[in-house]
Amino acid sequence: MNLINSESKSKTSALNSTPDLPPTFSSRRILISFLVVSIAIPFAVTVPAFQRADFQISAWARQQKFSGDFEKAIQLSEVFAHGSGVIAIFLILLWTDINNFRRTWNVATYVLVVGVFANVAKRFLPRLRPNSGVEITDIEFTWLPVLSGVGRRSAELSFPSGHSATAVALAIALTILYPRGKWLFTILACLAIWQRVYSGAHYPSDCLAGAGIALAIACLWRFNTVQTLER
Repeated sequence: MNLINSESKSKTSALNSTPDLPPTFSSRRILISFLVVSIAIPFAVTVPAFQRADFQISAWARQQKFSGDFEKAIQLSEVFAHGSGVIAIFLILLWTDINNFRRTWNVATYVLVVGVFANVAKRFLPRLRPNSGVEITDIEFTWLPVLSGVGRRSAELSFPSGHSATAVALAIALTILYPRGKWLFTILACLAIWQRVYSGAHYPSDCLAGAGIALAIACLWRFNTVQTLER
């Protein structure tokens, strides 16, 4: 009888436990590799060849024209990278996925920190946007003097891209919550980044720097990988 009760208690304990989920990233080396690339490329624009490539890719992207549903998808992808869209997504998740409440709150805080960091950083690294209205013949002239009183208008807040940082952070956050959707989240983040270059809001290096910020903070962040099961 005692043996039966013991087995019953063990099964009940196993059902009520909160098992660790498999790590979202099989290896942090992959994350660190992307991080190094994302950070290295923006700094590489100090090399004339990279400066020209950054400028030319931006000009080419702004000349592209799409129509129909794809054009709408590009424009709507900004929701995945905008603060209001991100807040709406997490409010829905916190309300509907109560079993993941703690994990959702954890990753939502991560996305918030990334967004705040990127938007503060651009105040100290003023750069004219491609669509600033100022005629620019060389990407070298897009950079403005640091701490010179500029960097207060939207047209001077190109580097780094806050939208790109937020989109990458959101993709990481949602992948941690729902690993099976990782490719969908990655596509949405890439589409949001393309929208920033396509619309003339940012240069490619701005977006890569934003992605680098999201990846850097992800490497340092302590994500909660324990799922709370309904009891």
